[in-house]
Amino acid sequence: MSMKPKAEQLKEAARILRVMAHATRLEIIRLLDKKKGLSVGEIQSSLGISQSMTSQHLTALKNVGIVFDRKEANIRYYGIKNKKVMSLLKCLNNCCE
Repeated sequence: MSMKPKAEQLKEAARILRVMAHATRLEIIRLLDKKKGLSVGEIQSSLGISQSMTSQHLTALKNVGIVFDRKEANIRYYGIKNKKVMSLLKCLNNCCE
């Protein structure tokens, strides 16, 4: 198992934090943690935002490896790929109490 150099780890952490630093994205992560395999439409209706905004947020989360997607027929479902972000989210929630 190869370890990333410290500088690489810090760059990756900063990249993930930049993507997570958005209230809607944090809410998407929370939703996906509670209910596994939500469609774009289900996430959209839960958050009350447009389909295009929902897709943009999910793409950003997917690009940094926080979520994964799978396609069934014409529907794309999303779930949490990097479970470690849930620890970070718990830490953030504790900081904001």
